[in-house]
Amino acid sequence: MTKFVPRPNLTLANRVFEVVAALLLITPLELSAREVTARSIALPSHPLTLQDCIAIALGESPKLEATHFDLLAAGEEIRAAQASLWPDLTGSATGEAFSGDRTSKFGIVNAGSSGAGVSTNKRVSLAGVGIFGLKLEYPVFKDGSIFGFNDAPAVEVKRAERDALAWTAHLTREDVIYRLTQVFVDTVSAENRVEPTDHRVALLERSVEIQREEQQKGLLLPIDVEVVTKQLNSARALSKTLHEQAKAGYLGLARLLALSSSVQIRLNSTLPDPPAPPDAAQLFRTMLTRHPSLQVQLANVKKAKEDYRLENFRLYPSVTLHGSAVDVTDFSSDGHLFIAGATVDIPIFDFGAQLDTVRARRDSYSAEQARLGAVGNDLASDLVRIYREIYALSERILSLQVEAGKLDRDLRVAQSQQQQGIATPLTAIEAELALIGKQEELEVDRARRLLLYAELQKAMGGTWKWIP
Repeated sequence: MTKFVPRPNLTLANRVFEVVAALLLITPLELSAREVTARSIALPSHPLTLQDCIAIALGESPKLEATHFDLLAAGEEIRAAQASLWPDLTGSATGEAFSGDRTSKFGIVNAGSSGAGVSTNKRVSLAGVGIFGLKLEYPVFKDGSIFGFNDAPAVEVKRAERDALAWTAHLTREDVIYRLTQVFVDTVSAENRVEPTDHRVALLERSVEIQREEQQKGLLLPIDVEVVTKQLNSARALSKTLHEQAKAGYLGLARLLALSSSVQIRLNSTLPDPPAPPDAAQLFRTMLTRHPSLQVQLANVKKAKEDYRLENFRLYPSVTLHGSAVDVTDFSSDGHLFIAGATVDIPIFDFGAQLDTVRARRDSYSAEQARLGAVGNDLASDLVRIYREIYALSERILSLQVEAGKLDRDLRVAQSQQQQGIATPLTAIEAELALIGKQEELEVDRARRLLLYAELQKAMGGTWKWIP
């Protein structure tokens, strides 16, 4: 890298140039910073629900904003491709000053009866002329376009690209919803598990104290105290992890909602209820006819087809109408020239380069058609996998609910026996620890099932919705 070294003999103009350049570099950065910091979002007064967060994220997502501008650019490219098939009119104006002799061969060589010779009798000391021109070109038949009125391949290629972007926008929207749902559910689930985990730590601390007392009395072995101490350390580590997970979740939500990390976000602690399991046959029919991924691939097939047509049309002659008008004046007299004509360009021989290009586009078209079936197979495979995981997890949740009910009954019995002096406090503590552990498993599985339904909506591309 070349390093700039200031020199003491810089002129005033150089110094001014450096200052102006620095201002031009710094000003856009300051403007960008002001634009970023000026954005503010009014949060509702109530704790944010999942629907509230999704509504905010969809309005602030950089990915959706980028997709919006991509669609605008694609629309402009369609209009540009269409405009290139219409007449093109350009104008020019030139001013010239010159002096000297004629330099054209026909201007300086005598071709009269006196024989060949050089004529130097036309000399200009100093003169000025103005040259004004208009040029018109109209591709009558070129690259499959006929006067620009038919569906030319060059335009259809751009339309196919725009269609693919439009369907990709649906997939992007569902991706934004899924990412936010994942962070929201994980954060709320971690927060909901903090209090039971802290209570579990308190119960284990009390259990350690009791078991140490009983060990001193010779009623327990040292290994018993060691086992409970390890459980206590694990519970403390889990409690710290859950606190940090909740903090990280809030930071992630603030980022997805385009909020400053210093903004305090309050979330509704109640997770939404899972939807009723949708009909699998109906989902398959909907997915295989309306899924955005299939529509994107259909747009890719159309683009490949139009690319093939475009290259095939380049094997044919092209016809272009052209005309021009030139006016030359020395500001005392004028000279005019008008030309109109038609040009036919005929491809004759290029060592097979264009034919090979046509074959390549044809094979690409066939590949995109085959890929359409592969996309459908991948979608069906994902749907079957998510269904299997949802039903397996639902069955596990039912089993955990039964076990939690039994443990709740055991806890009530142990607490009653402790009040009657039949059972020791340690028995009631162990029963409550078992219930808390089972309830924690249940909370984790319920959150996982919600995320599976969110993944199902994403896999369906929004054609089936659980979350609006």
